Amino acid sequence: MENQINNLQTERHFEWRAIDLFNLLMYICCVFLLIHFMSNETKNLFEHRMIVLVAAIGVWRYSWWLLNLIRALIYEFITFPRLREKANKLYESGWKPPHIYFVIASYKEKKETTEALLDRMLRECRSLAVPATLYLSADPYDEKIVRSYVQKHVGKTPFQVVAIRQTLPDKRIALGQCLRSLSRHGVIKDAPVILMDGDALMTEGTLRKCAPFFHLNPDLHALTTDEKAIFHGPKWMSEMTELRFAQRHLMMQSHALSKRVLTLTGRLSMFRSQIITAPDFIDRLENDYIDHWLWGRFRFLSGDDKSTWYLLLKNKAEMLYVRDTMVYTVEHIEGNGFQRTLQNLLRWSGNMLRNNGRAIALGPRKVPPYIWWCLIDQRLVIWTSLVSPIAAILLTIKLGWAFLTVYLAWLGLSRMAVSLFIYRYAGRIHLSFPFLIYILQVSNALIKIYILFRLPRQRWTNRGNNNTSLQISGKELKIKNMMAIYLTTLYTSTLVLFLALYTGTLETYSWIEISRALKQLLGVY
Repeated sequence: MENQINNLQTERHFEWRAIDLFNLLMYICCVFLLIHFMSNETKNLFEHRMIVLVAAIGVWRYSWWLLNLIRALIYEFITFPRLREKANKLYESGWKPPHIYFVIASYKEKKETTEALLDRMLRECRSLAVPATLYLSADPYDEKIVRSYVQKHVGKTPFQVVAIRQTLPDKRIALGQCLRSLSRHGVIKDAPVILMDGDALMTEGTLRKCAPFFHLNPDLHALTTDEKAIFHGPKWMSEMTELRFAQRHLMMQSHALSKRVLTLTGRLSMFRSQIITAPDFIDRLENDYIDHWLWGRFRFLSGDDKSTWYLLLKNKAEMLYVRDTMVYTVEHIEGNGFQRTLQNLLRWSGNMLRNNGRAIALGPRKVPPYIWWCLIDQRLVIWTSLVSPIAAILLTIKLGWAFLTVYLAWLGLSRMAVSLFIYRYAGRIHLSFPFLIYILQVSNALIKIYILFRLPRQRWTNRGNNNTSLQISGKELKIKNMMAIYLTTLYTSTLVLFLALYTGTLETYSWIEISRALKQLLGVY
């Protein structure tokens, strides 16, 4: 781990590797050989109207990907370089922020991770040469590590630690306590406040690259950076993390062209001081909630980064994605990797859905139209992602295994097309991406459908396995759970029924045919 930490990249660079090119070539050859050796009868199935429907949805989805790619390239090569040039000139002129504030809620992190975080933080503070204060809400175990490390290594750096004892494993309350303490101590106007996770590592130049943007743009209220991971766990989970961060890097640049992003990541986000220390902002961060037609009012447990994002979005605040600044997260996977992945997908999907509806409700007048449509698309993709797998199952039942061969060939081509978009942002060619894209597409859709009608269900194993508790129990809870099951069944069965009728798996009959069949059944002539 020490070698990985000492060689952190400050931004992404593409790496050409012969083995990756060979693997890509073998993949493409396998797909084309699969198509080549199909019988003519099997190839004719490509003309089936189900493939036409799937292709139509694919054209829509890939056009959406292409649009985001174009927007990302405009941001990368035109918009952001202009912003970077202005920020560099400001810093080189001698400007510096008056103070830097860090806010961290740490909960039983590994000692080496906490020390690496502090080492990177102190390096950045020394390079910027401005006073800095760390507001730390931590478990006694974490607090002891922080105090010991800072006392040994702070030296002459103007760096203070204000520790707030964390009595509950609730990150929202912990962040709120830190921000209230910061407010009481008297925060300097327009000074950057950095919210960080306890496992996040800044790279060289993070503060220098980010802080000037607030001085240049008075309407900017928050920014976030690129992410990568130092991963300790199964290889397949590492590949999945690479895919997720590569997709994030592409999409965040596209969104930033509209001066908004879709999340202010909890790993590291920077805020204007007077915004984040406003009493109503802190109150909502600590006790964010929604009123649901079925479940009533319930409090959010995780997703503090989504709450800060929504509050700024609601107030029409500008946000920025700093694409050339990297923050690393240290991931230690212990126990069952599949179980951990499922827990993460449930948490991420739940956070998205709990905030998506109220963000859409703000409308295109408060939310830039492109961002508003992105929010709507998050809902649509839940259902469109299941069209092809459901149809493939239905048609395989009806037409036999030959159609499954056609479907696999279609998946091989289409998912590689998407992967080609992403390889550039991942930094190298990953052969696993076409497979992972499909697996995540289906699993995410199924998880989101499940959560869509069960929004209060929240679990955060990283914070002591806490669960939210609804203020209902007994018979009322049972009725609400039954309603959730009914709605899940209704929506999914409607989709399956439509596809069964469309594919011809389920045949339709006229009323005359139905009447004749009933008469024969009842013996009436």
